[in-house]
Amino acid sequence: MSEAINTVAAPKKRNHFISYIKGYSIIAVLLIHMIDWSNILIGTTGNNLKELLYPGVFFFMATSGSVVYIAYSKSETWIKPAKKLFLRGLQLIGIYYLYNLIKLFIYDFSKEPFYWQYTANGKMTWQNILELKAYSAPISILLTIGVMIMLSPLLLAISKKAKHPNWVLLALFGILMSGVYTYSWGGPMADFLFARNNIMFPIALWSIPFLAGYLLASFGFEEKKAWWLAIFTPLFIGMYYLQVKSGSDIRPSHFMYPLRAYYIVASLFFTSVLFYFFTWFEKISFAPAKKFLALIRFLGDYTLAVYIWHWIVVDTTIWIFYPNTKLIWITVPIFMVVYLYVKRDKFKEYLVNQV
Repeated sequence: MSEAINTVAAPKKRNHFISYIKGYSIIAVLLIHMIDWSNILIGTTGNNLKELLYPGVFFFMATSGSVVYIAYSKSETWIKPAKKLFLRGLQLIGIYYLYNLIKLFIYDFSKEPFYWQYTANGKMTWQNILELKAYSAPISILLTIGVMIMLSPLLLAISKKAKHPNWVLLALFGILMSGVYTYSWGGPMADFLFARNNIMFPIALWSIPFLAGYLLASFGFEEKKAWWLAIFTPLFIGMYYLQVKSGSDIRPSHFMYPLRAYYIVASLFFTSVLFYFFTWFEKISFAPAKKFLALIRFLGDYTLAVYIWHWIVVDTTIWIFYPNTKLIWITVPIFMVVYLYVKRDKFKEYLVNQV
C-alpha cells in the first residue's frame, strides 16, 4: 500500500490511519495469543492491562470493512470490484481450510490440551473440519471475514446508488443491531448465522464490526475523530455505568464471545482514542518515534501474512517444545525479526515515506 519512492517530486500525502489501526490490531492479536497459548499467569493488573488488547480483535474485523470502502468506493461502478472481492473472500476461506487440513494430518495434537475437546471424542476428522464442526487451528475469524468480503459489494452498491448512502448505511447498522439483539431468531439458517452448530465467528454478530468499519471509512475515518469521540465517549461511559450499577462484569473482553453491545461500544470508543494518539504521535520528530510508526504501518499493511505465519510459529513451537510453551515468547519475536529482514527492502520504503 506504500507509495513508491520518488526522488524527483515529493510523494503525494496519503492517509496512514487505516494502517495504524490495522497495525495495532495485529500486534494486539499476537500478544493475546502469546499470553494465552504460553499459559502465562499475568495476575490482576496484567489482566486489566490486557483489556487494551482485546479491541484489536474488533479492529481485525472492522478494518476489513474499512479497506473495502477505501479501496473500491471510488470505482465507477460497484459491479467491477465485486469479482475481486468475491475472489478475495474465497481466498481467505481457502486459506482457512488449507491450514486446518494440513495441520490435521501432520500435527501431534497430544501436545496441545486445547484440542482435546475434539480429539478425546473422535471429532477431529477432516469431515468435521469441512463441515465446521471442529477445527485444528483456531483461525475461524478468517471464514467470517471471507464471507463478509464476499457480501461487501452490496454495501458498495448502496454507496454508489443511494441518494444519501451514509444515512442508509447507518439505518442498516441500526436495523442490524436491533435485529440481532432484540429478536430471538430460530431455524437452521439462524443456527448457522449465529454459529449455534458451527465453529465460526457468528456471521450475524461479527457483521456488526465489519459494517461499523465500513461506516467509519464512509463518513470519514480519523478526519472525523472529534465526531467519533463525542459519540462514543458518552455511550461508553453510560454503558460502563449501567454495568457497575447492575453489578455486572466491567471488562469488555467478557462480552466478546458471544459478541455483545458493551464490547462493541468499548472498542469504538478505544478506536476514537487511538485516532488522537496516532495524530499526536505523528507530530513527534524523534527518529525512534518515526520508526515505530513505520513499523505499525508496515505490519498493518501485511496483517494476513503476519497472522498466518505467527500461527505456524506458535503451533510449531508447542509441537516441538511442549510443555515449554513459554518459548512462544522467544520464537514469535524471532519470527518477526526474520520477517522484517526478508521484507527489508519494502520496510525501508515505510521508513523513508513518512508523508
